[in-house]
Amino acid sequence: MKCAPTQIVLLGGGYVTVWAYRSLIKSLGARIRRGEVMITVICPNKHHYYHGWTAESLTGIIQEQNRMSLLSEILPKATLIVGMAESWDENEQLVYLSKEDGTSLSVRYDHLLIGTGSFDKETIKGSRSYGFQVKNPEAFDRTKQALSDLVTKAAAGNADQARHLLRFTIAGGGLTGVELAANIAEWLKVMKRCHRSLDGIKPEIYLINKGSNILGAIGPGLKRLVSYAQKTLESYGIEIINNTQLTEVTLTGSMLSSGIFLESSMVISTVGQGRLVLGGTESLVRDEVGRLHTNVYQQVSGLLNVWGGGDACHIIHHDSGKPCTSNALWAIKHGHYAGLNMARAINGKGLRPFTYKGLGQTASLGLGKGITELYGMQFTGALGWIMRWFFFQYFMPSKPTMFRNVGDWLSLLVLRKRRGM
Repeated sequence: MKCAPTQIVLLGGGYVTVWAYRSLIKSLGARIRRGEVMITVICPNKHHYYHGWTAESLTGIIQEQNRMSLLSEILPKATLIVGMAESWDENEQLVYLSKEDGTSLSVRYDHLLIGTGSFDKETIKGSRSYGFQVKNPEAFDRTKQALSDLVTKAAAGNADQARHLLRFTIAGGGLTGVELAANIAEWLKVMKRCHRSLDGIKPEIYLINKGSNILGAIGPGLKRLVSYAQKTLESYGIEIINNTQLTEVTLTGSMLSSGIFLESSMVISTVGQGRLVLGGTESLVRDEVGRLHTNVYQQVSGLLNVWGGGDACHIIHHDSGKPCTSNALWAIKHGHYAGLNMARAINGKGLRPFTYKGLGQTASLGLGKGITELYGMQFTGALGWIMRWFFFQYFMPSKPTMFRNVGDWLSLLVLRKRRGM
């Protein structure tokens, strides 16, 4: 009698799933082709979104579709179910989900990978009604459209109206917030050249940072990167407000923890990440920010056939003993190791602990202005920017999307045209 195939279910369509899939194909390719192992991906989106290019897409350098890869194309051996996983039954080994057409479905698994990532929390008073974010695809589109609309309105009004409209507050002094602030400032300079009525108008951008210095989370010993980033932001005219948090967002601006009210036409928040809690997983051990604890093999709470990675999970760094940073590179490596261990478990081999030590971190502060840390070495300016560009192109999961992305960059560098505007 033919045995039923081993069912692997991957939750999410981000970096964890994509790189876990690659490890599974490499290790179990023959068994997958013979139908002995089957992979199912459950994701609410049809695309993988490459968040590394968020700032460049927001400001029109890259067309939105050129940071998106169809999951069906980059995961060709998997069955893709477009839907939202809602609950989990450990005993029956079932995942329950709602499909995009509204119907419900249950999917059986032998091995389950939780790579559902994180989402922008809207816990700050008024943020749901008046604030803007960039992580969720719909939120990103709304933010990009609002930026364009504000510039159009400012160009059509008088000088006082333009000054009032071109006031922006960005909450979060980490890599994402700093990138957004710098790239929006650069984009506004481009927009001013496109609208002569904005000559003489100086946009105001405020960066709200809860720490005493920006980029406080990148780690100690990287003062050169922090100093360069601060000087670059100041050269754009961005006002950095340290030791302060956003407490409320209103139609006309934001209230700060210092009691100051900042008038702004747009408040963009990069702070506060939430995690999806599947029904049935409430009893699993989580950390203070809602990430599921895993062991060194990335098995969730000691469960032998449930694995995790990325922003959704608390995975300990091999050397430091601290949780891995929530960013794309760590999610990629979590996915790689999780896929490898699932394959080894299926093949009856011993598991391998997560021992990846890290590569570095990077951010763009506008064209030719970058900060990059590589194995502790610090690079700034054009070199830091170029290194980031090559790193990001290398890690794009779809080669056709990457080539289109490169085409957008060539359009900017050769023709001075932002295709995404």
